[in-house]
Amino acid sequence: MDTAKDARILVLEDALRRLSELVSNRKLKFHIDYAKLSKTIQKAGTLIYEVKYSYLDAKLLADHSAVGGIAEEIGAFAGTYHAAVSAISFRPQSSKETLITAEVDYCLRIVDGFRRRLLDHEEDPGFAVDMIVVEVSQVQPLEGSKNLKLCRCTDGTRIWQIVTNLEGISPSSRLACALLPPVEMMGVVSEAMFLGGDTLPESIGLGPLKNPSSKLLNQSRAQVAQIAKRMT
Repeated sequence: MDTAKDARILVLEDALRRLSELVSNRKLKFHIDYAKLSKTIQKAGTLIYEVKYSYLDAKLLADHSAVGGIAEEIGAFAGTYHAAVSAISFRPQSSKETLITAEVDYCLRIVDGFRRRLLDHEEDPGFAVDMIVVEVSQVQPLEGSKNLKLCRCTDGTRIWQIVTNLEGISPSSRLACALLPPVEMMGVVSEAMFLGGDTLPESIGLGPLKNPSSKLLNQSRAQVAQIAKRMT
C-alpha cells in the first residue's frame, strides 16, 4: 500500500510532531525530565520514516519492528509523563494547561491504537482516529457565545468535554463522536466532535463505535483530512 499517503500513518506522524513541539517548547508546567522525553521523541521520530516509506501491506506493517519501536518509545514517554503528574497530583489550573494535558492524552491514544487501526480497518481515512459512542450527562450554554454549548459526556470509562453548535442535544442523548486534537474555544477545551446530530438508540453500547454509517464516516474523513494537511 502507499504508506506515504495512508491517513493512519499521517495522523500518527502528526501526533508525534505534536508531542515533539510540546517538549521542545517546554509547555508542561511542572517538573519533568525534558531530556528523557526529548530522547524518546527523537527515537520515535526517526522510526516514523521507516513506517511511512515501508510500502508494506497494513497487516505486515503492524508487525514491523519500527511500529513496535514507536510504541515502546512513546510508552516510555507516557511512563515518565504519568509519573511526573502523579508525583505532584497535578491538576490543570487554566484552560491553557487543560489544553496541553488534553493534547498529550490525545497523542498517546493515537500511538497506543495505531497497530489496532492497521489490523482492524481498511485504508479509510475515517478510521485514522477513534470514533466512540458517548452519552451526554450535562449541557450548558458556553459563556460569551450565542450558539455554542458545552457538553459533558461519558463513554463508560471517562468524561469527555465537547463544545458544539448542534441543536437538540439534551442530557441522556447518545451520540457518535470522533476523538480529535483538542481545541480551545472561548476559554473552554473541546476534546472531540460530534458526528452529526442524530441520537443513537440505546441498543448501541457506549465506547468504540462499530460499523459507522457512511454519513458518520464522511464527517470523520473530513476531519482527518485537516490533520493530514499538517503533514504535507
